[in-house]
Amino acid sequence: MTSTPTSSSAAGAGATGAGTGPEMVERFNLSERLFHWAFAIPFMLTILTGLALYFQGLEKLVGSRELVRDVHRFAGLAVVVLPLLVLAFGDRHGIARDASEVDRWSKDDRRWFRSWLWRKVGGRDKLPKQGRFNAGQKFNAVLTLAGIVWLSITGLLIFPGIHPPFWLVSNSRDLHNLAWMVLTLAVIGHIFLAAVYPPTRPGLFGMISGRVRRDWLAQHHPLSLEADPPKPKP
Repeated sequence: MTSTPTSSSAAGAGATGAGTGPEMVERFNLSERLFHWAFAIPFMLTILTGLALYFQGLEKLVGSRELVRDVHRFAGLAVVVLPLLVLAFGDRHGIARDASEVDRWSKDDRRWFRSWLWRKVGGRDKLPKQGRFNAGQKFNAVLTLAGIVWLSITGLLIFPGIHPPFWLVSNSRDLHNLAWMVLTLAVIGHIFLAAVYPPTRPGLFGMISGRVRRDWLAQHHPLSLEADPPKPKP
């Protein structure tokens, strides 16, 4: 989802002066970034191998359906296990703060979401200020979590060696396919906004290095600066 545009007056204050470049501030600490990538990398692997299993012609690129299936299963397990390891040994406070932010929906969040959708069909509603995560990012996180739970349960039911009633296996396979199809669309949108769409693309640097430009943060997530002013980074 796109982030919130606000007045450019605050954005200009982020520069440190001619020739020194924009001021950089911390957005995500190491544990938060590891938690994200510990989920994102194996999840992308499950999506790619799932596509190869569903469209059987793609598995010919690998040469072995069994190999693709094994990678799919282990990647699916890693989607759950690796983030839990980061949570167990990393900065639980920071990760819990992010989870709390995602779980908290205000009137402005709901208004942002309605306005954002309206703007996609030609509306000109002003988007309200957003905090650490905008409403679109919150919705994506909730959708992804629900999808992972859905995939985990249905994936377990169709896992070899587990023998529930046939009707349950058949229905679980259909539900499993539906879940990854929905999440694939969400992932494509997320990647586009994070890596391609110019207004939000600078935010990806925050999930790689932990730092973003202060002027960008003031423009897209101004309430996060007001609530918890980040410390400048050299």
